[in-house]
Amino acid sequence: MSSAAPTTGSPMPIPESIRLGASATKESTDNSNRRRRTSKLFYLLCIAISMLSVLVLVVLLVSIVYQGHSRLTPTLIKGSHSALAPETSGMYPAIIGSISICAVCAIAALPLGIGTAIFLEEFKPSNRYLQYLHGFINLNISNLAGVPSIVYGLLGLSLFVFMFNIFGQIQVNESSGTEIMGVERFYQVLTLGGGGHTILVPQTDNAQPTIQISEPIQAVDREGNPIEISVWDPKSGVPKPSDPAVRQRTVRLNQVGGAYAKTSWNYFRIPFGRSFLAAGLTLSLVILPIVIIASQESLRSVSPSLREASYGLGATKWQTVRNVSLPAAMPGIMTGSILAMGRAIGEAAPILVVLGATVAKNTGPQNLMDNVVTMPVLIFHWAGLQQATYQELAAAAIIVLLVVLLLMNSIAIYLRQKMRVE
Repeated sequence: MSSAAPTTGSPMPIPESIRLGASATKESTDNSNRRRRTSKLFYLLCIAISMLSVLVLVVLLVSIVYQGHSRLTPTLIKGSHSALAPETSGMYPAIIGSISICAVCAIAALPLGIGTAIFLEEFKPSNRYLQYLHGFINLNISNLAGVPSIVYGLLGLSLFVFMFNIFGQIQVNESSGTEIMGVERFYQVLTLGGGGHTILVPQTDNAQPTIQISEPIQAVDREGNPIEISVWDPKSGVPKPSDPAVRQRTVRLNQVGGAYAKTSWNYFRIPFGRSFLAAGLTLSLVILPIVIIASQESLRSVSPSLREASYGLGATKWQTVRNVSLPAAMPGIMTGSILAMGRAIGEAAPILVVLGATVAKNTGPQNLMDNVVTMPVLIFHWAGLQQATYQELAAAAIIVLLVVLLLMNSIAIYLRQKMRVE
C-alpha cells in the first residue's frame, strides 16, 4: 500500500470563527488595559488633589503658628480686648461667649433636628396629599442647607432680636418690650457720703427715666436693705451732716437720679434684643438643616430587617423607633451633630448681624439677655487692625479657636463611640 504524499502547497486557512475570537480577545484586553490606565490616572489625580488640599492646610497652619506662637501666653486666655494696651489683650470673654452661644445652639437645634428627622423618616404618611407635603418639606430642608449663613443672620435679626416689633421696639438705655422675670428697676441717686456712694429708690413708673428727690423717701442700699433717705437743703442754714453713716443716708435737695436695672442670671424679656440667646437661636437655624439631613441618612442606613424583627415580636411603631432604629442610627446622628456644631462655633456673619461687632467686653454673659463677644468676631476685629501686635493676636486666637473646636469634637466623638459600644 502506498501512503499519501505530504501536501507542499499553501498553509491551511484559519477559520473565520477563530480569527473573530482572537480579535475580540485582543480588543477586550486593550479595553481592559485602557480602563486600568484610566482608573490609575484618576486615582493619582485624586491623590494629587488631596495632597494639594493637605499642603494648603499645612502651609496655613504653619504660617499661623509662626505668626502667633509668641502671643500664646496665659494673658491671651485670661485677659480681654484692650484698645489702649494691645500687649495685654486677651480672649477670655470671647471663649466664654462662644461656648455660651454654642450651648444655646445645641440645646435648640439638636433635639428639634433629630426629632424632625425621626418624624420625616420613620412616620411617613400614607395619604397621597400628605405624601406631597412630606416631599415638599424634604425638598425645602435640602435647599435650606445651602442658604448662606448671613441670610439666617438677617432672619434672626428680625425674628429673635426685634420679633417684628410686635412686643415693642428696642431702644437704647430704655426698658423695652415685655420683661418676664429676673429684673428689678430702681433710680440710682447720689448721696452726701462721697466717693460716688449711691442709694437705690424703687422705680414705680418705667416710662419715667429720672427722679428728683425733694422730700424724705424710702430706698434700699446696695445689699437690698431698706433705709429712710433724708433730704438736706443747702439754703436752709442747717449744716451738712458730719457723721459718715448719716451722710450715706442723706441726699441734696432736688438731687436727680437716673434709671437703673438690677438683673439676675435668669433675666428674660421679649423680644430678646441683641443677646447671646438670640445669637444662639440664630445659629440653631443655620445648623438645623444639616442636623436633619444627617439624621435622616443615618436612619435610612438602618437595616429594614431590624425593624421587621421588632414588629414580628409585637413592638409598636414608636417602640421600634425608640429601641431599635434610633440606637442603631445614633453614631451617624452624632457624626452629623459634630460637623454641625463645628460649623456653628466658627460662624461670624450671623453673629455680626445679630450682635454687632462690639468686642469691648470684660466678662462673659451675666444673664440671658446679655450681649457677648465670640472668638470669630474677635479674630475678625483683630485681623482688620493695622498694628502688628493685633495681627499676632489674631493668629494666636485662631490657634485657640482650633484647639477649642478639637476639644469639642473629641468629647463628641468619645460620646459617639461610647454609644456605639453600648
